[in-house]
Amino acid sequence: MLSKRALAFIALAATASTVACSNLGMTTGVDVGPNFPSKTLYATNTNQNAISIYSGGTNGNGPAFNIGGGNTSLDGPQFLAFDRRQNLWVTNYNQSTHNAVLVEFAALATGNVTPLGTTSVPGHPRGIAFTPKGPTPFPSSSAGPPPPIMVIADNISTSIYPSEILLFQAGASSPYQSIAGPHPNLNVPGGIALDRFGHIYVANINGATVSQFVLPTPSPTPKPTPTPKPTPTPKPTPTPTGSPSPSPTPSPTPTPVNVYPRFSITAKNEVITPTSVALDTSGNIYIVDQGHPKANCNSTSAAAILVFPPYNKKIPYTKPIRKIQGCHTLLNSPTDIKVNNDGLTYVADSTAGGSGVIYVFPAGAGAGSSHDVPPQRTYTSPGAVTGIGIIP
Repeated sequence: MLSKRALAFIALAATASTVACSNLGMTTGVDVGPNFPSKTLYATNTNQNAISIYSGGTNGNGPAFNIGGGNTSLDGPQFLAFDRRQNLWVTNYNQSTHNAVLVEFAALATGNVTPLGTTSVPGHPRGIAFTPKGPTPFPSSSAGPPPPIMVIADNISTSIYPSEILLFQAGASSPYQSIAGPHPNLNVPGGIALDRFGHIYVANINGATVSQFVLPTPSPTPKPTPTPKPTPTPKPTPTPTGSPSPSPTPSPTPTPVNVYPRFSITAKNEVITPTSVALDTSGNIYIVDQGHPKANCNSTSAAAILVFPPYNKKIPYTKPIRKIQGCHTLLNSPTDIKVNNDGLTYVADSTAGGSGVIYVFPAGAGAGSSHDVPPQRTYTSPGAVTGIGIIP
């Protein structure tokens, strides 16, 4: 059921072609930082309630800027994403209090800033993504192109089908649809990605799959009908003494879409414990997988980055076309992955000692038999890193 959840989610202010600022929170007291270049890296510090911002030339060093402090409303930040205005959106979940909140910051904000919007949300929200620029997934209407879509992967322990994907249109006060039920086979969804053609990619952490779903089309807004001319209002009939007043009819809420994935990449394709998924500009699918514990490499895990080509229903998936795995990769317990426009692969991870790091691997790494590729760059974090994002 979405009725209780719908009341908890945000209103996304919209224009015809961009996601605008939320109107839910205070819009004053926002500190705007330097004009960061494209490909600037952001990372959540989950145990320090902060967002680290890495500018160019900080290899091996800590962040150049931070978002953090009591004004930010950050509370166990998880994953993050940028909308088309480059505003920053962060899902939060506090393991101790089970408080979950979605926070929006203005583009380029730094320091102890007041967010543009905050709202409490149910469950344990993790991955978040927006439809990228490019061909829109839905046909245009006479009113203009359809607004962008925001998607959140969620896990709600009190629900019949606790794992679901929530879909929002810009300007909506609640999800227009969700994907949930036995057919999607969602099992603790983690990182999530959207392509420009209306496909959702989600990593099922406990399900050992990465699945693709077709974005459900929002129902069109009905055309208004002319208001009929008023007629004389009849005198009200007195209500008999003792009769109860009629109860208001509840507003309808969308029924979750119980659909099968368009395809899934599974254990037979070497997927073990996928935590997140990303796409490059060619549509290749990147999966970061924590794997199983292993005795070598100082007891680090057999974590890996698995790369698969775009889906082709005539050619079933077998093994990844590229793989980054081995002692020299330093991969330990990765949680998120992003690929920039140059093909560089960024991975949120932690060292064996528990320190947060982000590894950067070169474009095309892991081809052929050369899987044990060292990162070409490492960013250090003052806290545990869960999610990462790159300014488009």
